[in-house]
Order: sequence, then C-alpha cells, then structure tokens
Amino acid sequence: MEYLQQSSVSNFFVICNLKKNTFTFSKDAEAFFPEGLKTSYDISFAKELLEKGYADKETFVIVYQAYKEIIQSKEVKSISREIQVKNCQGIPCWFRLDFLLSDPKKRLIVTFNNISEKIQYFNHLSKLLDYDELTGLYTRSAFKHKVDSVTQPYAILYFDIWHFKAINDTYGSAGGDLLLVHISDVLKLLLNNESNGFAERIVADRFAVLVYTDKVYIEQFTMNLVKEIKDYDLNFNIVCNVGIYLNEPEKNLSANAKVDRALTAQEIIKGSYTKIFNYYTEKLTEILVNEQSLTSDMLSALDNNQFVLYYQPQYSHISGKIVGAEALVRWAHPDLGFISPNQFIPVFEKNNFITTLDMYVFEQACKFIRNCMNQGIPVVPISTNFSRYDVIEPEFVEKLEECRVLYNVPIEKIRIEITETAVIEGSSYINSVVKKLQEHGYVVEMDDFGSGYSSLNVLKDINFDIIKLDMRFMSNKEKNERGSIILSSVVGMSAKLQMAIIAEGVETESQADFLRDIGCEIIQGFFYSKPISEIDFIEKLKKND
Repeated sequence: MEYLQQSSVSNFFVICNLKKNTFTFSKDAEAFFPEGLKTSYDISFAKELLEKGYADKETFVIVYQAYKEIIQSKEVKSISREIQVKNCQGIPCWFRLDFLLSDPKKRLIVTFNNISEKIQYFNHLSKLLDYDELTGLYTRSAFKHKVDSVTQPYAILYFDIWHFKAINDTYGSAGGDLLLVHISDVLKLLLNNESNGFAERIVADRFAVLVYTDKVYIEQFTMNLVKEIKDYDLNFNIVCNVGIYLNEPEKNLSANAKVDRALTAQEIIKGSYTKIFNYYTEKLTEILVNEQSLTSDMLSALDNNQFVLYYQPQYSHISGKIVGAEALVRWAHPDLGFISPNQFIPVFEKNNFITTLDMYVFEQACKFIRNCMNQGIPVVPISTNFSRYDVIEPEFVEKLEECRVLYNVPIEKIRIEITETAVIEGSSYINSVVKKLQEHGYVVEMDDFGSGYSSLNVLKDINFDIIKLDMRFMSNKEKNERGSIILSSVVGMSAKLQMAIIAEGVETESQADFLRDIGCEIIQGFFYSKPISEIDFIEKLKKND
C-alpha cells in the first residue's frame, strides 16, 4: 500500500498493450502514487504493486485470474471484480475493476472505480439489519439465521421487564434505555463472547436468548440473569420472568416458533415474584386459549356492566356492628355465569386490564357511597383493592382524587387497600405513593399480610394505617401454640406501631374469640358474612344502627 495515498480522485484507468506487455496509466492515476508515474510499465510492475504489501495474496489472485481470463478471449469482452487495498496511510479502500477487452490480443482497458463509500454504506445497512442499534444484540432476522445454523443441544429463553412502561414513565425513555443497555451487558457477559450462546433484542424490552448445553446449566444461567437484572441500581423493583423452550430437533420448528413457545411459557408466570422461570409444555397452549377467551370478552364486559361489586362486611367482634366493608368484583358473564376472580384477575394482571378494572371498582364504590348518603343510609368506610400494577401507574393518586371529588365522597368513607406483593422489599417508590395518599387524607391498608410474601421491612419502611391479617397465616391450625404466639406478636407489634388490625378470612367463632382476646377486634370473613350483593349489603346497613 505504500504506493497509494489519500486523494479526492475516485477513478482512473490503465491501458494494457497486450503485444508489448506494458501498462499505460491515465493522468488521474498519478494522484494515487507518491513517486509519480512513468508513461508505461511492463507487466512485472502490476505484480510488484500487488505483491509489495498493499494487497494480500487473495487480492492478487483475483486480479491476476481476471486478467488471464479476459486476455484469452478472441472477441470483445468485459468482466468486473471488486477488491480491497490500502492507501499509503493504511486505510482500506474498495475498488471495482472493470476489464474491457476492446481489441482482442492487442488492447485491454482496466478502469479503477473507488467504491469505498458505497461499501461502507452497505456495511452500515447490513449492520442495522443484523444488530440492534441500542444494545448491540442481534436483530430478529439475524437471530433467526443463527438459530437455524446451530446443531448442538440448546434452549430458547424469552423474557421481558414487568411493567417496563412504568419505568419509562417514571425515569423517562433515557432511563429505560439505560436499563436495556444494562440487560444487554449482562447477557454479553453471561454468554461469554457467544461461547455459551447468543441473544437478540426483539423489540422494546423483549429479549430472546439461545443457550447451549444441558438443563442444569440453563437453569443456573437463568437464575444469574434474573439476579443481575434485578440488582440494577434503580429505585424501582425490577421483575422479570423467563420462559424456556428446550429444543426438540425432531419437530423441525422454525426459530420464530421456538421463541413463541418460550413466550407462551413466560406468559403463564409473568409478574410472579416466586416463580422465576417456566418450561414450555403442550398443556400451556390450552391454558392460553382459555385466557385469550377471557381477554376477548373483557372490554365488552366492562361496557355492558358485567363486572358487579359485592361487599364483604367487617364487624366489631365486641359490639357486633358493621364498621367497614371491602368492595370485591365479580364477573357476571352472560354465557359462562359468574366467573371466579381467581380465574380472571391473573389474566387481567398479565394484559394490564387490571388497572382499568380496579379504577372501575373504585368509581362504582364511590357511586355506592354517594347513593347511600343521598338516601340517608348510614354508610361505613369502604375499602377498594389496588395491586402493584396500579400503584406504579403515573398520576395514580390524582386519578383517585378526581373520581372521589366527582362523586363528592368524604375521604374518610373510602379506603385504599394495597396488596402486600405491591410493597415487597419495602420499595421506596411505593412508600412515596402511600405518603401521598395519606397527605390527601386517605386511610391506607396493607392487604394480605401473612399470605406468604410478608417481610418485617414492609412495616419498618412504610407507614400503613391498617394491616389486614390474612388468617391463612394460621394454616387452619388455630390451636397451634406457635401460630398463636406469632399472631399475638404481630397484633402487639402493630399496636406499638399505631397500626390498626383487621383480620380477614375468619371462619369460626373460636378464631374470632382468639383474635379479640389478643387485641384484634375487627373481623372479616365467612364467620360473620360472605361477600354479598349491593342490595343485601344496603339492607344490612339499614339494620346496623
């Protein structure tokens, strides 16, 4: 390459005298050569240019074979070749060589066209097609091609970030992008320069990974992946669940079909704090079909008032009076009858319809309270449930206030229940939401304390007004001495923290008496009343004086 130098000249030509075996260069070619040119050189000069280091052996072979091919022709002929050489500064340049045999056995014209910019542009386009611009991971098409070429055993993993939109809303798209880059860095580290597999960013926060080797390693890889993502320094509880499809070569599935199966496995556990990964099985498809049926009906159900509120009264076990109630939603499906919340709530949590439904329940509760007050019915405080899907929504508190004010409901008549899973690990973000609610005057309850996720850090970090103690904590062992000691301690601790206690799920008189004796007076459960319709609840309220 010592013969070539940078120049604005893009093209030049060489005329080959085939009889004399000499080359004559055009004037434009002089700009490429620092020492200038003679008017002609013999054939050995071409070999010298190619062999002196500015082009590799392969380039020499390409040019020489093209030259030998065309001079053998007895007719006018043209051929083209593309080669890469370096200029005098060592910068690679691409040229298209057009060989034109204008006079067989006498004259050959070789035109050098600098196509470096075109090659760089096409390489850039190729990179855009193969690599995600933000993360540097493979794109969908590139990932598919690589998957199709793998012959050793592997699994396909699919994951995304639960409620990634809320992260973008809270920290901006730049904050969300930083998390995505962190995820890609984690994947590159764990995949060890593709020795363990490779990954793609499908779109937004959705990723697919091919991991080599056996099931044990795949599970360890998945656990490490989730831990590293979860540990990202963000004031937000990052949750991701992974679907795994173990490759079945005999089924000859496409790469897209394999990713879809991993996605199916992930959708079953999406949002779960306890189940990190899930394997695909054929039965999962049937489950998703049933879930899709509920999803397809949910909007029309909302429009047609198929979601109805039931109320479960809360009683003082000392006075026997109703002192509060919890609003619970039921789905009165026109074809399927009443659908249990255990069936549709998990589905709505996955597809994010749960936030719409919870706000609907809140509004219906406000309507109920206002109607009771207008009719002179002595209404008690009504609690409505909100999950982690709700409290991280932007302007959550403002939306509640807008609805409450619309129906002119006294703030002491409507309470906010937040599920314990929403505040697991004492998220400071959730704490800020709770404080904001309390600043507006809401009584905030922590629901399901003792249901299996509880942490004393929740009580330490977040100042709830009321704790709702789930009697499943007793595991139906009401006479168990250890369980009684724990319950007594929780009630006593709550009293010292100035948090009221409501026990829910109370089914027997002995449970209610025990709770009253240890300082828990307010009881909710089948012992007093199952959830009842609005009409039946109104009748109870009328008799509550």
